[in-house]
Amino acid sequence: MTRATIAEARVFESWQDYQDALKRAIAPLTEEQLQRRLLPGLRTPGEIAEHIVFGRALHLQRTRGEEEAELTPLLQWENADDPPHTAAEIVQGLEVTWRFIAGRLMRGSPTDALSEEEALIVQTIWGLLDHDLPHAGELSLLLGADGMAGVEI
Repeated sequence: MTRATIAEARVFESWQDYQDALKRAIAPLTEEQLQRRLLPGLRTPGEIAEHIVFGRALHLQRTRGEEEAELTPLLQWENADDPPHTAAEIVQGLEVTWRFIAGRLMRGSPTDALSEEEALIVQTIWGLLDHDLPHAGELSLLLGADGMAGVEI
C-alpha cells in the first residue's frame, strides 16, 4: 500500500466520520430546536444545517451540470420563501449530497493521472470541505451553547 493510498483512505474515512457526526447531531433535533435563535443576527441551527446542504448541492450542480436532477430541489433551500426543513429532511439532504461526493471520491486510484474533468471534481470536493467544516463548527457552537450535543468526531 502506498502513502497516497493510505492518505486517501484516511481522508475518506475521516470525512465519512464527519458526515455521520453531522447527521447524529441534526437527526434528534425538534422543530423548535432547529429554529431557536440564540442571539439576534445569528442563524438558527436549522438555517446552518440547511446552508450546508444547499452549499453542497450548489457546488455539485455547478460541477456536474443539469443532469443531477436530484440536487435541484436542494438549491431552493436558500430562497426566502422556502419553509424551514425538518431534521429528517436535512439528514436526507446530507445523504443525497453525500452519495454524489462519495461516488466521486472513490473513483479511480490515488496513482491515476487526473483528467481535466476529474481535476475540477477534486477541486470542487476540497471546496465542499472548505465550506462544510466552518459551518459544522458554527452549528456545534450553537448547539453546545443551548445545552445540546454538537458535531462530535
